[in-house]
Amino acid sequence: MKAMLGCKLGMSRVYEDGRKVTPVTLVDMDDCFLVQCKTVGRDGYAAVQLGVGRRKRATKPLRGHLKKAAGLDHIPARVMELRGELETDTKAGKKLDVGMFAPGDKVDVIGWTKGRGFAGGMKRHNWHGGPRTHGSNHHRRVGSAGQGTSPGHIWKGRSQPGHYGNERQTIHNLRVVQVDTDRKLLYLRGSVPGPNGGFLVIKKAR
Repeated sequence: MKAMLGCKLGMSRVYEDGRKVTPVTLVDMDDCFLVQCKTVGRDGYAAVQLGVGRRKRATKPLRGHLKKAAGLDHIPARVMELRGELETDTKAGKKLDVGMFAPGDKVDVIGWTKGRGFAGGMKRHNWHGGPRTHGSNHHRRVGSAGQGTSPGHIWKGRSQPGHYGNERQTIHNLRVVQVDTDRKLLYLRGSVPGPNGGFLVIKKAR
């Protein structure tokens, strides 16, 4: 398994073959460390814990885990566990290099969509809305949603206003356009979920 954690910087474009414009997403792959390696014999399953970023404070359990598992000299901003074993022989506490990916590789990107809080039905489910005429008072409202005497309640699964966004989303088979090993940047073709500055999981596609 080839996997790293990164930070989404934003979108740009590159010129392939000197003339073809390709939209790309820039991902900062710096400060990605291997926190812990889990094995089948010791833990019952194979997995790796990756940390990315830096932060000043952490809870005592997290500090103890990092000291015991990896001996890092800093506290990662985010720690995630991925099932599987890394193909490289990197030991816990070592920094992962973006050079494990190459131009032309296909990767799966896991991110979290932008959180939009509590949203109405028109924004959340693309309702067409009510009439725009004067006096309707029903432009963007829900209106009648339940049944009458029988069954006397709203059917399960009906689209309603509610929490919108901040959901895990996976984009499969994105092509790696460029790999900048000097600046630790990964150029992925197309868009990926999440806001600028959000964390991403980059895995080699199966």
